[in-house]
Amino acid sequence: MKYYAVKKGRKTGIFTDWPSCKKAIDKYPNAVYKSFSSQAEAENFLSDQGSQSVKVDSNDQVLAYVDGSFMTANNRYGFGGILIYQGEKYTFFGGGDDPELVKMRNVAGEMMASMRAVKAAIKLEAKAVLIHFDYQGIEKWVNGDWQAKNDFTQAYRQFMLDKEKEINIQFVKVKAHSNDHYNDIADQLAKKGALN
Repeated sequence: MKYYAVKKGRKTGIFTDWPSCKKAIDKYPNAVYKSFSSQAEAENFLSDQGSQSVKVDSNDQVLAYVDGSFMTANNRYGFGGILIYQGEKYTFFGGGDDPELVKMRNVAGEMMASMRAVKAAIKLEAKAVLIHFDYQGIEKWVNGDWQAKNDFTQAYRQFMLDKEKEINIQFVKVKAHSNDHYNDIADQLAKKGALN
């Protein structure tokens, strides 16, 4: 019996048949998967965070911390982020009051910050970007765990899938308000963006 381990795909985990595995990786950019003859080997592959199919030198990757905010007082969403690349730090922030996006409150800012971080990483000519985020949708809409139901979440998902052809995008979940220094900076920048 074969075990198919999917480390990066629409769905991750261990599958015991090829059609299920294929469904999890089909048309997913930079999918990471492998077949094994035992479940233990497949589990080892999934738990070994060090071995990625795309080896990226830390000098070639951008660490991005992103956040979104919403101010009810002025009905504006904000976004902000900090990028760390080759020892340099870059910050950005902004906001808006588009009525459709305002309905999404801080989530609009979360997505805009992630897209801005990817654009900036590509402009810096990095090979990879590690997006540190605290709102789950940032990753889950892209990997298909959550269904993108409105125009903006669909556009966000499509943007990320398209950009994965240009740069290796990885997601790192951080706990909100956990005193993570860079996450706190992103939070402050997003609030600043919502005020402008």
